[in-house]
Amino acid sequence: MKHLLKLGVLTLAALAAAPAQAGYPEKGPVTFVVPYGPGGGFDTIVRTFAPEVEKVLGATIVPKNIPGASGTRGGQSVARAEADGYTIGIYNVPGLNVAGTLGRDIGFNLDDVTWIANLAESKYAVAVAKDSPVTSLKDLCGLGRPIKLSDTGKDSTSSIASVIAFNQIGCEINNITGYSGSNDTMIAVMRGEVDATLKPISSLAKYTDSGDLRLIATLTETSVVEGVPSTTELGFPELAKLGLNRVVGGPPNMPADVVETLSGAFKAAAESSTIQEWGGSTGTVIKYLDAEQTDSMMTGVSDFYLQYKELLE
Repeated sequence: MKHLLKLGVLTLAALAAAPAQAGYPEKGPVTFVVPYGPGGGFDTIVRTFAPEVEKVLGATIVPKNIPGASGTRGGQSVARAEADGYTIGIYNVPGLNVAGTLGRDIGFNLDDVTWIANLAESKYAVAVAKDSPVTSLKDLCGLGRPIKLSDTGKDSTSSIASVIAFNQIGCEINNITGYSGSNDTMIAVMRGEVDATLKPISSLAKYTDSGDLRLIATLTETSVVEGVPSTTELGFPELAKLGLNRVVGGPPNMPADVVETLSGAFKAAAESSTIQEWGGSTGTVIKYLDAEQTDSMMTGVSDFYLQYKELLE
Protein backbone atom coordinates (compact mmCIF):
# COMPACT_ATOMS: atom_id res chain seq x y z
CA MET A 1 0.00 0.00 0.00
CA LYS A 2 2.84 2.36 0.87
CA HIS A 3 4.38 1.72 -2.54
CA LEU A 4 1.04 2.29 -4.34
CA LEU A 5 0.57 5.59 -2.53
CA LYS A 6 4.08 6.64 -3.49
CA LEU A 7 3.40 5.81 -7.14
CA GLY A 8 0.19 7.84 -6.96
CA VAL A 9 2.08 10.84 -5.63
CA LEU A 10 4.71 10.45 -8.33
CA THR A 11 2.04 10.27 -11.01
CA LEU A 12 0.28 13.39 -9.74
CA ALA A 13 3.61 15.21 -9.52
CA ALA A 14 4.39 14.29 -13.10
CA LEU A 15 0.99 15.47 -14.31
CA ALA A 16 1.38 18.72 -12.41
CA ALA A 17 4.82 19.38 -13.87
CA ALA A 18 5.35 21.70 -16.78
CA PRO A 19 4.35 20.15 -20.10
CA ALA A 20 7.06 18.75 -22.34
CA GLN A 21 8.51 21.08 -24.90
CA ALA A 22 6.91 20.54 -28.28
CA GLY A 23 8.87 18.14 -30.43
CA TYR A 24 11.11 16.86 -27.64
CA PRO A 25 13.99 16.33 -28.08
CA GLU A 26 14.34 18.72 -31.01
CA LYS A 27 16.50 21.15 -29.02
CA GLY A 28 19.20 18.63 -28.11
CA PRO A 29 21.74 17.56 -27.19
CA VAL A 30 20.89 15.43 -24.15
CA THR A 31 23.61 15.45 -21.47
CA PHE A 32 24.05 12.03 -19.84
CA VAL A 33 25.90 12.50 -16.53
CA VAL A 34 28.30 9.78 -15.40
CA PRO A 35 29.10 10.17 -11.66
CA TYR A 36 32.55 8.58 -12.00
CA GLY A 37 35.69 9.03 -14.07
CA PRO A 38 36.23 7.56 -17.56
CA GLY A 39 36.84 3.86 -18.09
CA GLY A 40 34.73 2.35 -15.30
CA GLY A 41 31.54 0.33 -15.46
CA PHE A 42 29.12 3.26 -15.32
CA ASP A 43 31.07 5.19 -17.93
CA THR A 44 31.25 2.15 -20.22
CA ILE A 45 27.54 1.38 -20.15
CA VAL A 46 26.58 5.02 -20.77
CA ARG A 47 28.91 5.26 -23.77
CA THR A 48 27.69 1.90 -25.07
CA PHE A 49 24.00 2.78 -24.81
CA ALA A 50 24.33 6.38 -26.06
CA PRO A 51 24.61 5.67 -29.81
CA GLU A 52 21.65 3.28 -29.71
CA VAL A 53 19.50 5.77 -27.78
CA GLU A 54 20.47 8.47 -30.28
CA LYS A 55 19.03 6.37 -33.11
CA VAL A 56 15.62 6.35 -31.44
CA LEU A 57 15.55 9.90 -30.08
CA GLY A 58 17.07 11.53 -33.14
CA ALA A 59 19.15 13.71 -30.82
CA THR A 60 22.79 13.64 -29.75
CA ILE A 61 23.57 12.05 -26.36
CA VAL A 62 26.62 13.63 -24.71
CA PRO A 63 28.18 11.64 -21.83
CA LYS A 64 29.63 13.95 -19.17
CA ASN A 65 31.87 12.65 -16.37
CA ILE A 66 31.33 14.38 -13.03
CA PRO A 67 33.23 12.19 -10.52
CA GLY A 68 33.45 12.64 -6.78
CA ALA A 69 31.94 11.79 -3.40
CA SER A 70 30.92 8.21 -4.24
CA GLY A 71 28.81 9.30 -7.18
CA THR A 72 26.87 12.00 -5.37
CA ARG A 73 28.35 15.00 -7.20
CA GLY A 74 26.99 13.72 -10.47
CA GLY A 75 23.60 13.19 -8.85
CA GLN A 76 23.65 16.71 -7.44
CA SER A 77 24.36 18.10 -10.91
CA VAL A 78 21.35 16.30 -12.36
CA ALA A 79 19.12 17.39 -9.46
CA ARG A 80 19.94 21.04 -10.15
CA ALA A 81 19.27 20.81 -13.89
CA GLU A 82 16.11 21.90 -15.68
CA ALA A 83 13.49 19.15 -15.68
CA ASP A 84 13.14 19.30 -19.46
CA GLY A 85 14.73 15.99 -20.43
CA TYR A 86 18.00 17.49 -21.65
CA THR A 87 19.97 16.40 -18.58
CA ILE A 88 19.78 12.85 -17.23
CA GLY A 89 22.19 10.69 -15.25
CA ILE A 90 23.11 7.17 -14.28
CA TYR A 91 22.96 6.36 -10.57
CA ASN A 92 24.97 4.31 -8.10
CA VAL A 93 22.48 1.72 -6.85
CA PRO A 94 22.35 0.45 -4.13
CA GLY A 95 25.04 2.82 -2.87
CA LEU A 96 22.72 5.82 -2.83
CA ASN A 97 19.89 3.78 -1.29
CA VAL A 98 22.15 2.77 1.57
CA ALA A 99 23.31 6.36 2.09
CA GLY A 100 19.66 7.36 2.40
CA THR A 101 18.94 4.49 4.79
CA LEU A 102 21.81 5.65 7.00
CA GLY A 103 20.63 9.27 6.91
CA ARG A 104 23.72 10.58 5.14
CA ASP A 105 23.52 13.87 3.29
CA ILE A 106 24.20 13.19 -0.39
CA GLY A 107 23.31 16.70 -1.55
CA PHE A 108 19.98 15.77 -3.11
CA ASN A 109 16.88 13.76 -2.23
CA LEU A 110 16.92 10.33 -3.87
CA ASP A 111 13.14 10.11 -3.48
CA ASP A 112 12.79 13.18 -5.72
CA VAL A 113 14.69 11.71 -8.66
CA THR A 114 12.52 11.05 -11.71
CA TRP A 115 13.30 7.42 -12.50
CA ILE A 116 13.46 6.66 -16.21
CA ALA A 117 14.79 3.12 -16.64
CA ASN A 118 16.95 0.34 -15.27
CA LEU A 119 19.43 -0.81 -17.91
CA ALA A 120 21.36 -3.72 -16.45
CA GLU A 121 22.38 -5.57 -13.33
CA SER A 122 25.75 -6.97 -12.38
CA LYS A 123 27.06 -9.55 -9.97
CA TYR A 124 30.34 -9.16 -8.11
CA ALA A 125 33.62 -11.02 -8.00
CA VAL A 126 36.80 -10.74 -5.94
CA ALA A 127 39.95 -10.21 -7.98
CA VAL A 128 43.67 -10.22 -7.21
CA ALA A 129 46.75 -9.36 -9.30
CA LYS A 130 48.03 -11.98 -11.74
CA ASP A 131 51.21 -12.57 -9.71
CA SER A 132 49.54 -12.53 -6.28
CA PRO A 133 50.24 -15.56 -4.08
CA VAL A 134 46.56 -15.45 -3.11
CA THR A 135 44.59 -18.12 -4.96
CA SER A 136 41.41 -18.32 -2.91
CA LEU A 137 39.25 -16.52 -0.36
CA LYS A 138 40.85 -18.73 2.26
CA ASP A 139 44.27 -17.44 1.26
CA LEU A 140 43.02 -13.86 1.28
CA CYS A 141 41.54 -14.22 4.74
CA GLY A 142 44.73 -15.90 5.94
CA LEU A 143 47.06 -12.96 5.35
CA GLY A 144 47.20 -12.36 9.10
CA ARG A 145 46.07 -8.74 8.86
CA PRO A 146 43.09 -6.74 7.58
CA ILE A 147 42.67 -7.21 3.82
CA LYS A 148 43.35 -4.05 1.83
CA LEU A 149 40.68 -3.43 -0.80
CA SER A 150 40.40 -0.57 -3.31
CA ASP A 151 37.29 1.52 -3.87
CA THR A 152 35.95 4.94 -4.84
CA GLY A 153 34.17 5.77 -1.57
CA LYS A 154 32.37 4.27 1.38
CA ASP A 155 28.97 4.76 -0.25
CA SER A 156 29.87 3.06 -3.53
CA THR A 157 27.95 -0.11 -4.29
CA SER A 158 31.07 -2.28 -4.30
CA SER A 159 32.29 -0.82 -1.00
CA ILE A 160 28.95 -1.62 0.61
CA ALA A 161 29.02 -5.12 -0.87
CA SER A 162 32.57 -5.58 0.42
CA VAL A 163 31.63 -4.63 3.98
CA ILE A 164 28.66 -7.02 3.99
CA ALA A 165 30.41 -9.87 2.18
CA PHE A 166 33.63 -9.98 4.18
CA ASN A 167 31.72 -9.56 7.43
CA GLN A 168 29.77 -12.72 6.62
CA ILE A 169 32.90 -14.53 5.48
CA GLY A 170 34.60 -13.49 8.70
CA CYS A 171 37.50 -11.41 7.35
CA GLU A 172 38.50 -7.97 8.54
CA ILE A 173 38.99 -5.46 5.75
CA ASN A 174 40.49 -2.04 5.24
CA ASN A 175 38.83 -0.22 2.35
CA ILE A 176 41.27 2.15 0.65
CA THR A 177 38.96 4.74 -0.91
CA GLY A 178 39.37 7.88 -2.97
CA TYR A 179 39.90 6.37 -6.42
CA SER A 180 38.02 8.31 -9.12
CA GLY A 181 36.43 5.28 -10.76
CA SER A 182 36.31 1.49 -10.81
CA ASN A 183 38.99 1.39 -13.51
CA ASP A 184 41.44 3.08 -11.12
CA THR A 185 40.52 0.68 -8.32
CA MET A 186 41.43 -2.27 -10.53
CA ILE A 187 44.69 -0.69 -11.62
CA ALA A 188 45.48 -0.24 -7.90
CA VAL A 189 45.37 -4.02 -7.52
CA MET A 190 47.70 -4.47 -10.49
CA ARG A 191 50.13 -1.94 -8.99
CA GLY A 192 50.17 -3.74 -5.66
CA GLU A 193 48.64 -0.84 -3.74
CA VAL A 194 45.99 -3.19 -2.32
CA ASP A 195 45.49 -6.93 -1.92
CA ALA A 196 42.28 -7.27 -3.90
CA THR A 197 39.15 -5.56 -5.11
CA LEU A 198 35.49 -6.52 -5.22
CA LYS A 199 33.88 -5.28 -8.43
CA PRO A 200 31.22 -6.27 -10.99
CA ILE A 201 32.30 -9.25 -13.07
CA SER A 202 31.63 -7.27 -16.24
CA SER A 203 33.91 -4.42 -15.10
CA LEU A 204 36.72 -6.82 -14.24
CA ALA A 205 36.46 -8.62 -17.60
CA LYS A 206 38.92 -6.48 -19.56
CA TYR A 207 41.68 -7.10 -17.04
CA THR A 208 40.89 -10.75 -16.44
CA ASP A 209 40.79 -11.28 -20.21
CA SER A 210 44.19 -9.60 -20.54
CA GLY A 211 45.57 -11.72 -17.71
CA ASP A 212 46.38 -8.76 -15.46
CA LEU A 213 43.83 -9.79 -12.81
CA ARG A 214 42.61 -13.17 -11.56
CA LEU A 215 39.21 -13.92 -10.06
CA ILE A 216 39.20 -15.99 -6.88
CA ALA A 217 35.44 -16.04 -6.19
CA THR A 218 32.17 -14.79 -7.67
CA LEU A 219 29.28 -13.59 -5.51
CA THR A 220 26.78 -15.80 -7.33
CA GLU A 221 24.57 -18.84 -6.78
CA THR A 222 26.50 -21.04 -9.19
CA SER A 223 29.88 -20.89 -10.88
CA VAL A 224 29.69 -18.40 -13.76
CA VAL A 225 33.40 -18.29 -14.64
CA GLU A 226 35.20 -21.53 -15.42
CA GLY A 227 37.49 -22.58 -12.62
CA VAL A 228 36.26 -19.88 -10.22
CA PRO A 229 34.05 -20.98 -7.29
CA SER A 230 30.90 -19.11 -6.33
CA THR A 231 30.40 -17.90 -2.76
CA THR A 232 27.33 -20.16 -2.59
CA GLU A 233 29.56 -23.16 -3.30
CA LEU A 234 31.95 -21.87 -0.64
CA GLY A 235 29.16 -21.82 1.96
CA PHE A 236 27.94 -18.22 1.79
CA PRO A 237 24.68 -18.32 -0.25
CA GLU A 238 23.39 -14.97 1.06
CA LEU A 239 26.14 -13.14 -0.81
CA ALA A 240 24.55 -13.99 -4.16
CA LYS A 241 21.84 -11.43 -3.34
CA LEU A 242 24.39 -8.62 -3.52
CA GLY A 243 24.56 -6.84 -6.84
CA LEU A 244 24.62 -3.57 -8.71
CA ASN A 245 22.01 -1.93 -10.91
CA ARG A 246 22.62 0.59 -13.69
CA VAL A 247 19.71 3.01 -13.19
CA VAL A 248 18.87 6.10 -15.25
CA GLY A 249 17.08 9.08 -13.73
CA GLY A 250 16.53 12.79 -14.16
CA PRO A 251 15.71 15.96 -12.22
CA PRO A 252 12.57 16.10 -10.04
CA ASN A 253 9.19 16.56 -11.72
CA MET A 254 10.11 15.79 -15.29
CA PRO A 255 7.10 15.90 -17.65
CA ALA A 256 5.45 12.50 -17.97
CA ASP A 257 5.62 12.47 -21.77
CA VAL A 258 9.35 13.23 -21.75
CA VAL A 259 9.92 10.37 -19.29
CA GLU A 260 7.88 8.07 -21.52
CA THR A 261 9.90 9.10 -24.58
CA LEU A 262 13.24 8.56 -22.86
CA SER A 263 12.16 5.30 -21.26
CA GLY A 264 11.00 4.00 -24.63
CA ALA A 265 14.31 4.98 -26.24
CA PHE A 266 16.26 3.07 -23.59
CA LYS A 267 13.97 0.07 -24.07
CA ALA A 268 14.64 0.03 -27.80
CA ALA A 269 18.36 0.38 -27.15
CA ALA A 270 18.36 -2.46 -24.62
CA GLU A 271 16.60 -4.74 -27.12
CA SER A 272 18.92 -3.86 -30.01
CA SER A 273 21.28 -6.50 -31.35
CA THR A 274 24.23 -4.21 -30.63
CA ILE A 275 23.48 -4.00 -26.89
CA GLN A 276 22.45 -7.64 -26.60
CA GLU A 277 25.69 -8.79 -28.24
CA TRP A 278 27.73 -6.41 -26.09
CA GLY A 279 26.05 -7.71 -22.96
CA GLY A 280 26.76 -11.29 -23.92
CA SER A 281 30.41 -10.62 -24.72
CA THR A 282 31.09 -8.72 -21.50
CA GLY A 283 29.01 -10.74 -19.05
CA THR A 284 26.67 -7.78 -18.50
CA VAL A 285 23.11 -8.83 -17.74
CA ILE A 286 20.88 -6.45 -19.72
CA LYS A 287 17.74 -5.99 -17.64
CA TYR A 288 15.48 -3.20 -18.83
CA LEU A 289 12.79 -1.89 -16.49
CA ASP A 290 10.48 0.99 -17.33
CA ALA A 291 9.98 4.06 -15.13
CA GLU A 292 7.31 2.55 -12.88
CA GLN A 293 9.14 -0.77 -12.52
CA THR A 294 12.37 1.06 -11.72
CA ASP A 295 10.68 3.07 -8.98
CA SER A 296 9.34 -0.16 -7.47
CA MET A 297 12.79 -1.75 -7.67
CA MET A 298 14.35 1.20 -5.87
CA THR A 299 11.94 0.74 -2.96
CA GLY A 300 12.80 -2.96 -2.78
CA VAL A 301 16.54 -2.27 -2.80
CA SER A 302 16.22 0.16 0.10
CA ASP A 303 14.21 -2.37 2.10
CA PHE A 304 16.80 -5.13 1.47
CA TYR A 305 19.78 -3.10 2.71
CA LEU A 306 17.90 -1.79 5.72
CA GLN A 307 18.66 -5.10 7.45
CA TYR A 308 22.39 -4.25 7.30
CA LYS A 309 22.02 -0.74 8.68
CA GLU A 310 23.98 -1.34 11.89
CA LEU A 311 26.84 -3.00 10.02
CA LEU A 312 27.14 -0.18 7.51
CA GLU A 313 26.91 2.73 9.97
